[in-house]
Amino acid sequence: MQAAIPRLGWGRSLLFASGDFACNLYWQSITFYLLFFYTDTLGLSAAVAGAVTMVAFIWDGIAGVAVGIAADRRSPAGFVRLNAVPLALAFVLIYLPVPLTGAWLAAFALIAHMAFRTLYVAVNVPYAALTVGIAPDSISRSRIAGLRMILGASAALLVALGTQAWIAASPRFGYALAAIPFAIAGTLLLIVVGNMRATRPTALPPSKPLHLKTLLMVIADNRAFLLLNLGICGAVASMAVLTRAIPYYFKYVVGDAAGASTALAMMSVAGVVAIPVWMMCAARFGHRIQWLVSASVAGLALLALLLLRPSAALPANIVFILFQAGGQGLFFGFWALIPDVVEHGGRPDAPRMDVLLFAIAALLQKVTQGVAVAIFGALLSASGYVAGTAQTPNVLTALVVLASGIPLAAMAIAGMAMIGFPSFRLDKA
Repeated sequence: MQAAIPRLGWGRSLLFASGDFACNLYWQSITFYLLFFYTDTLGLSAAVAGAVTMVAFIWDGIAGVAVGIAADRRSPAGFVRLNAVPLALAFVLIYLPVPLTGAWLAAFALIAHMAFRTLYVAVNVPYAALTVGIAPDSISRSRIAGLRMILGASAALLVALGTQAWIAASPRFGYALAAIPFAIAGTLLLIVVGNMRATRPTALPPSKPLHLKTLLMVIADNRAFLLLNLGICGAVASMAVLTRAIPYYFKYVVGDAAGASTALAMMSVAGVVAIPVWMMCAARFGHRIQWLVSASVAGLALLALLLLRPSAALPANIVFILFQAGGQGLFFGFWALIPDVVEHGGRPDAPRMDVLLFAIAALLQKVTQGVAVAIFGALLSASGYVAGTAQTPNVLTALVVLASGIPLAAMAIAGMAMIGFPSFRLDKA
């Protein structure tokens, strides 16, 4: 007799989603501050900092695929538990203001960043794939996606406020000091989540060696997987460039460097508030409509940034908050749909490779982010940007155009991808 599947209530959903809070303590920190730390604390040029970030992102994606293959054959939860502590140590390492210069400094930044990325995917990719076993149906997966987004945005708020407090106390060492409590909290939560028991049997490990041809066939036959990843890559590129541009924008356009952390904090609050709205929208109208509305809101905010070029804190914050509210809707839509797309979007007789498909999705996003940030850094450097000095009018114009134009084009791609998304039966579950 088959054992009954335990009911996934709000308590277990919240406990599992707390893993996203832990991951976002790391992720939001490097998203908000690492590029700025490289240029304005370590002293790397914007072009070198962007190149370091791009290489680390691409390495992140490659490592994620390797983790996906290994975790599909072993225990995803075990990967989360095993790598939680090393991840915390690597996180503090990337923010150390080491007394190096030139090529040695760039090499240290790259090696430390790649080590962190390797350990991050060894935790995050298996954690994301655990959703398939933890959440037994589409409704509970959508609930978990909403809770994950809310907790992730809450982590972003904590990171923005907490990091700024440490920087104010110690401008050079503040980033590393802020990383320590974030790392401790993240480690404890990940160990707890890694010990959660699945509510349904997980996919059996592949009985035969995985061949590239088989993987490509599985992906090609899953149109929903292809379009969903195209859409989220557009959203990822848009968010990656804008969030990294905000510290520069506030320091040089608005003239208030500390205001960047305030803006990032308010954006995080906006994300928390917006997610329940997008959850209700998806429940009422389906994920396609919810996605398109979210992309439209974010796109309008970027258009306002490009055309209005706000130079005061209040209008700039309004634009960034509006963008965040819309952008979070796309990330909610992705995390609500990806478990169903992985499990049901392909052919019924296709071999199961849940963790690997999550890893492929992560690879695409990481490469996209890396390329987008590298382009932003290279173009900003080419415009004549010099860290810590008064910028020329041409540089300020370039900063505004880069901060809005690249994200706007990427957001348009995100919206168009969802227009062709198939209406399979789980879209309105």
